[in-house]
Amino acid sequence: MDTQETLVYTYNLQVGCPLQFSVLIEPEADQPNHYTLSLSMKAGHVERALCAPVTLRLSIDPRQLDFSVFVFPPRTSLPAGCLYNLRVWLKTAGIDHRIFSDNDLWVGRDPDFLSVGDASFAVLRNATQDMLIYQGIVGRAHVSFIIRWKLVEVGLYSLSLEYEAGGAGRTLFEDCYMRLECEPQIVTFMIYAIPVTSIPPGATHRLRFWLRTPFVSHSPASSTVSQSESYIYQRIWKSDDFKIGAGLNFDALGSKLVMGIRDPDSPRIERDLPCLNPSRRRSSRTLTNAIGSSSGNSLTRNR
Repeated sequence: MDTQETLVYTYNLQVGCPLQFSVLIEPEADQPNHYTLSLSMKAGHVERALCAPVTLRLSIDPRQLDFSVFVFPPRTSLPAGCLYNLRVWLKTAGIDHRIFSDNDLWVGRDPDFLSVGDASFAVLRNATQDMLIYQGIVGRAHVSFIIRWKLVEVGLYSLSLEYEAGGAGRTLFEDCYMRLECEPQIVTFMIYAIPVTSIPPGATHRLRFWLRTPFVSHSPASSTVSQSESYIYQRIWKSDDFKIGAGLNFDALGSKLVMGIRDPDSPRIERDLPCLNPSRRRSSRTLTNAIGSSSGNSLTRNR
């Protein structure tokens, strides 16, 4: 098998919406008989990677492999009917090898998000060709969620998510690669937060980020109206420990709390201050070199 070739085994499933799983097999250039296996899932117009790639040594023809690909619901979920366990097994000479496993695969057609109690949903406020801004309230704080598309090559895009609140923010994830069979403008998102019991109250939240594309049925019995009102959702990323809030009462931590007092001389500017963070020193040197000279998986999932 040529090192420039990729074998693709494709399996189709129907679980409320059609899913297509692909096992990609690529030979290792410097290791004979070693192959890297990766897994992707296509739902609606979007294909993305699942699980981490696995390297196998094969003494059999990679063109003659047989996989068992299946999903099963592990338990009740909110929203209902869209959480699955995923398994991919390889069968060789009567022996089964488990290659891929994911116990947190969320995908479904028109989930009932209103059944998620106490959820606070962000609303789309602005959209351009390569950016969307959703606004929501999390812990009484007004938060903007900024989604950016970056074209990598024809049909392949990189997705990132960041938030901003009160003039400060950070990146939540980036470099989530996806193949799109539609323009990015067709893709919309569902973002919501669920409060978690915490001290101080209102400081901790579960944050969920879903991607949404129109459901298109190939059945002649499906009407145009029903297709236009139906969507396939898949959860791309989550955080169970999103920390933000407005007007938090840190005194709720108890009488033993000792609050720091800002030095009247701070902030101050220091030059040539020794850096205590090794990774920060490396990034600083890299940035300097880049400025001095010249002016970013296959698909990679970040959930």
